[in-house]
Amino acid sequence: MPNWCSTAYVIEGDAQEIKSLYELMKDLQDRKTPAVKNGFGTSWLGCLVDALGKDWDKVSCRGDWANLEMVGETLRFTTETAWGPCNETFDLVCEKFPSLRYYYQTEEPGMGFYETNDSEGKYFTDKYIVDLCTAKGKYFCEYFADRESLFAWLGEVAGKTVRSEQDAKALFEEWAQENPDSCCSINEYVVVD
Repeated sequence: MPNWCSTAYVIEGDAQEIKSLYELMKDLQDRKTPAVKNGFGTSWLGCLVDALGKDWDKVSCRGDWANLEMVGETLRFTTETAWGPCNETFDLVCEKFPSLRYYYQTEEPGMGFYETNDSEGKYFTDKYIVDLCTAKGKYFCEYFADRESLFAWLGEVAGKTVRSEQDAKALFEEWAQENPDSCCSINEYVVVD
């Protein structure tokens, strides 16, 4: 059983190519039965690979898409895939629709995998994700664009000033003494090409 990776995608480019891709994906997901037999359903990435004329068995496509929508001039959706993002599928999309470019932000918490190719924050402004369980057993999962807002939020949750990683570490050690099940994971999205 794989760890599941959640990825948000934004695709931009020529309006006609965006529309064509949207219609293709919408038609595939709206079918009564999948275009290619599989265990994921009509929105399996392999159905998209097949519709683009490639062999799904030779392209990383273990997962499906959801939340397909047009937002302004962009196409947006999410995927749930095994272990990591299936960017090979979207590289294929860009081969078939040459004006298109995709941006993504992905996370697979089980392996501590957090990544984006949106280096300028054009669509994905969050740079950090915090999974937190306080000494009182309250759980949070929050996203932040910068460390300052992350530390300010931690301070609000804790009821004390947190301005640095050292302050955060001291807070977590204090909580661990009070409740050994408390925890905090601060992860930064790695920017890749």
